[in-house]
Amino acid sequence: MTVYVLLSTIDGGLSAAAQVLLPPADGVRYVVCWQQTHPSADNDPAVCEAERLLLSRSDVRLSTMEGRGLCRSRNRAIATALEWQSDPLDDDIFVIADDDERFLPDAFVRLREIYTRHPRLDSALMRLRSSSDGSYFKAYPDAWVDYRHRPRSYYPASWEITFRSRVCQLGIRFDERFGLGAEALCAGEEDVLLETLVRHGLNIYIVPVDLGTTDPVTTGSRVLDVKVLRSKGAVYGYTRPLWRAFLRSYREAVALSIRHHASPFRLFNELWYGVKYIRLCPTS
Repeated sequence: MTVYVLLSTIDGGLSAAAQVLLPPADGVRYVVCWQQTHPSADNDPAVCEAERLLLSRSDVRLSTMEGRGLCRSRNRAIATALEWQSDPLDDDIFVIADDDERFLPDAFVRLREIYTRHPRLDSALMRLRSSSDGSYFKAYPDAWVDYRHRPRSYYPASWEITFRSRVCQLGIRFDERFGLGAEALCAGEEDVLLETLVRHGLNIYIVPVDLGTTDPVTTGSRVLDVKVLRSKGAVYGYTRPLWRAFLRSYREAVALSIRHHASPFRLFNELWYGVKYIRLCPTS
């Protein structure tokens, strides 16, 4: 059982991505998807050194692509990992990662033990602490919880997501309409991916085991940002029938207006835009 760390970065972030890697270890491989939007990063000494380091390691595959789109990057990393597998039916583990993540020394040993002990587990959502003060920046359950019965206060982040490679054999990928760099929606790709897993009847659990640390600031924390509101509405539109998406958007608009002294009509219009967008925009 090989662990594939699927790491996405862009432009000068490659120098940070190189610091994510642990020392080489049996059964651990890294796929680094490097998106490039302009050539200036090629002249940065730190980026050049990171590129040399990554290319020198036999446990790393560096995949480059032009343009933006975090979900495009995630999907390219998945495709690269699938090509790297010696057998497409191997029971391997894919770990979604960002360039500001730092893994614990025994993170992948513990991850492999979890999947080995629980052969029916398809996806485990792990815990990460804040890199600024070491605290948890969300309320994680203290015991294993089926994602279908998750606490209402729990919202997934992409860097918590791990899954067996067999999930990808079902054709499941990140929805490229969502996420940073997408045309209209800057967040919500995690909710959509996990909803897709649920629709396929897969076993997803929130697991109280730490993988490492990461930056606690996320795109979704900008709650009044227009693209964040539209992304939230799009998630409602994807995961709920239309009438429930309408009611959820209305309730969210009212709650945000009270909390932040903003116009509930403007908030609802942006949320509802997201619902309509995801219903009318064809999948990628």
